[in-house]
Amino acid sequence: MTRDPVTVGPDDTLAHALRLTREHRIRHLPVVDAAGMLVGILSDRDIRLAMPSPLTVADPERVDFLERTPVSAVMTAEVVTCTGADPIEDAAKLLCRHRIGAVPVTDAAGMLHGILSESDLLSALVQILGGTEPASRLEVALPDRPGELARAVAFLAEHSVNIVSVLVSPVRVEGGKTVIFHLGTIDPREVIGALEAAGFRVGWPSLEEDVRALLTR
Repeated sequence: MTRDPVTVGPDDTLAHALRLTREHRIRHLPVVDAAGMLVGILSDRDIRLAMPSPLTVADPERVDFLERTPVSAVMTAEVVTCTGADPIEDAAKLLCRHRIGAVPVTDAAGMLHGILSESDLLSALVQILGGTEPASRLEVALPDRPGELARAVAFLAEHSVNIVSVLVSPVRVEGGKTVIFHLGTIDPREVIGALEAAGFRVGWPSLEEDVRALLTR
C-alpha cells in the first residue's frame, strides 16, 4: 500500500482536490476529518462527472463551480476499505467485486493508514511472480491429483534449480492443470530436457508457444 497518502477534507473545494490529483498524478483521494478518520473517498472521475458540461456552461462558470463546491457534495461516503493485516488477494477481490480502482487502508476504528491502488497490486504481482529478478518462465502440465506439484518441485530440487516463484493456473487443461514456474536461470534448456525425460510436458515460456522451436530455426 501507499502509506501517508495525499488526502482532502470534506470541506475542501473540488478545485483544490483536482489540483492535488494533477500535481501528484493520482486518481483517488481519501477524505478524512480533522482527526484523520476516513469519512469518504473522491476520485478524479467523481469530479469530472460532477462538473457541468462545457457544451452547456462557459468555462468561467465551470471554474466557479469547482471553487465553490465542497468535496463532501461529491465524495462517496460508503467506502470499501481493507486493513493492513488483510491478505493482498482479499484486497484484489474487493477491487474486482466492487469495480473500483483503490481501497483505503484503515484500522478497526476507521483511522486512515494508507491506500491500495490497482498500480500497487500490479507491482505486488510482479514481485510475487519473480519479475524483479532474472528468471526463466516455464509451464508444466500436471495431472490434477494430489502429489503431482510436489513431485515436480522435488524433481527441480534434485537438479539444483532454484525456484523463484510458482503459480498454479486455475484454468484446467486436458484434465489437468498448468503450473507456471519461474526458475533462477536464464537458459533452462538443460532442466527442460531433464523434465521431459522424466515424463513431464513442458513449454518455454508457455505450452502453446515454445521458444525452443525458434532457437532451432
